[in-house]
Amino acid sequence: MITPSKTIPFKDSIVFKMNSIMDEHFEEISVTDLYKNTKRNFSGLEEFIYALDTLYVLGKVDVDIGLGKIKKC
Repeated sequence: MITPSKTIPFKDSIVFKMNSIMDEHFEEISVTDLYKNTKRNFSGLEEFIYALDTLYVLGKVDVDIGLGKIKKC
């Protein structure tokens, strides 16, 4: 689910689905708005959160927990 393997095709992995978040045009957006804009690319909220977590760890997005906002780095 998170990374591609013999049983998980690349297009079904979180690594691939992160692109749908990065392809969105925003400087700063609320988490709920970002999910609404990209939910068609995820099978559920859990996958979306995995993708956000991975992007955060990679330093591609910054998350302001207090405001519920996501910024691209």
